[in-house]
Amino acid sequence: MINIRKFHRNFTFNLKLRYKLSLVYMAIIIIPIVVVGEYSYQKSEGFMIKEAESSLEKELNQVTEDINYKLDLSRKESDALFNNKQLRTALMTDFSEDIQGLNEAYIDVIDPTFYDLRLIQPSADIMIYTTNQSLLSGNRNIASIDEIADNPNYKKLLMNEIQFSWLPTSSMVKVNQNSDLGYYTFRDKVGGTDTQYEKILTFSRSINSYNGSLLGIADMYIPVKMLDDVFNNLKLSADSAGIYIDEKRQVITSFGHGSIADSSVSTVLSSNSRFGTIKDKDHILVYGKTPLNHGTILISYPKSYITDQIASIRNITRLTIALSIVLVAIASFLLANLITKRLDKLMDKIKHIRDTGNTDITFNTPGHDEVADIGKLLNTMISRINKLTDEQLEAEVAKKAMEMEILQAQINPHFLYNSLSSMKWAVNTPKYKDLNGVIDSLVRFYRLSLNKGNETIRVQDELQLIKEYVHVQKFTYDANYEVEWDIDEQAAECTCMKLILQPFVENAILHGLNPKKNDGLLRIAAYLEGGSIFFIIDDNGLGFDARTLNSSASSELKQLYKGFGIENSRKRIKLAYGDQYDVTVKSQPSAGTRVIIEIPAAAPDAFKKKLSS
Repeated sequence: MINIRKFHRNFTFNLKLRYKLSLVYMAIIIIPIVVVGEYSYQKSEGFMIKEAESSLEKELNQVTEDINYKLDLSRKESDALFNNKQLRTALMTDFSEDIQGLNEAYIDVIDPTFYDLRLIQPSADIMIYTTNQSLLSGNRNIASIDEIADNPNYKKLLMNEIQFSWLPTSSMVKVNQNSDLGYYTFRDKVGGTDTQYEKILTFSRSINSYNGSLLGIADMYIPVKMLDDVFNNLKLSADSAGIYIDEKRQVITSFGHGSIADSSVSTVLSSNSRFGTIKDKDHILVYGKTPLNHGTILISYPKSYITDQIASIRNITRLTIALSIVLVAIASFLLANLITKRLDKLMDKIKHIRDTGNTDITFNTPGHDEVADIGKLLNTMISRINKLTDEQLEAEVAKKAMEMEILQAQINPHFLYNSLSSMKWAVNTPKYKDLNGVIDSLVRFYRLSLNKGNETIRVQDELQLIKEYVHVQKFTYDANYEVEWDIDEQAAECTCMKLILQPFVENAILHGLNPKKNDGLLRIAAYLEGGSIFFIIDDNGLGFDARTLNSSASSELKQLYKGFGIENSRKRIKLAYGDQYDVTVKSQPSAGTRVIIEIPAAAPDAFKKKLSS
């Protein structure tokens, strides 16, 4: 189950603004498109179904009227027979002894009457079953009433209870089929084949004398195929079904390939309406009644045929909806992107400030809306931040300068104290003769270290300062070791902070070379590599386990190498150049010590700028 609150929170707080706007625009536009599209399709489908119903009802009405018309022709033929006084007289006359009169009756009355009536419906036929036995040999349309005496369909007519009746459909054979004036007779009379078989609808009417006695019964034969011709004019689908039934539910004819449920037939027969429509989920059933014979025409029309016809409308509607959704999605994204594009630029600049720390950026956001106002506010804020940053940098530079002055002040008295003490004790010793040179070295050392108050010094001057320092130290400790110099001329022209090497040279002399006594060697090198100056101070003194410098155990050696001078020098280097520059100490017992100092290579002006930034 979807957590609505979680979904809302994710949508509200986590989704990017561009996508939020796109989704909102799409929802606002697409939902009405889908609703209107589906509503239009449903309306179109309903309209088409109603149109199909109306058309079907109209066609049924027309068919019903055509069938009624054909049935009415039979009724009119019967009326013509019933009202023909000459025919009635002939039916009442006994021609047993009057052959001439019989011939005249056939020639003048009976034959012309049948001929004229058959012209009304050429495919139909007429038969008179007469009680006058003297007429039987003259015409094939005259038959004895005895032929139908036992037929239950004629019972009420024979008993004079009714004057006319529509009989159930029967099987008859058409004699002389090649002529439009061929006649119908019962199948068993001529032994017709199945190919001659036809279904016939019969309208029977009694013909009475003036006093009401029965003279005969006239049958009007209507071939069912005449009715089929009418039904075939209907425009029905292949799955449609149609039947024409009489009042006893006997099928007169049927058409189509579908079927009609018995329940629907019962509903229609129980209805008093002449025309009507019954609809269910899958079919439309229309019906019409033919009052003359109490028949009913039923047509079942599948809705699927209608929906198939409007499938193109459905497909076009849905394709239109799909294209609309795509276009709306593209338009929504472009519109959202247009709105958020300036915000993205603002975010990129803010991220750049976050990642690089560079605040020399101006937000040029066009317009006068909220986004432009944010850009202006950011410009004001960055201006204030830059001002505060400059003030903080000035304070940091002042603080660094003060710290370096303090550190240097701590180093210089330490060296001066040791040097003056050694000179004092050398006054009354043979070393007195070297005292002038040592004093000169001490003076040059302090003159170079003072450097007119500047914190930076050329590398070559720093190396000269160290030479004077080593000279003083050798005198102070009466040491006997050699000193080698390996200086890159390009490195010598660069600039560094003053007294950067002195603490490390001091440790090499005091803790490495002096205790060794003999064969000592001190090597000092400077070279350029990859934009950095590397100072290397090598001695072949006693050495130590370099791991003690990083261990937590306390030892005298550790205290020496992490003592006052070394620690202060490392702090000075980091303060001046940054944490990426440091001092590396490598040493092994009895194998000497190597100190590597890395600083950036810079000309004097560049270093001053770096130190003040």
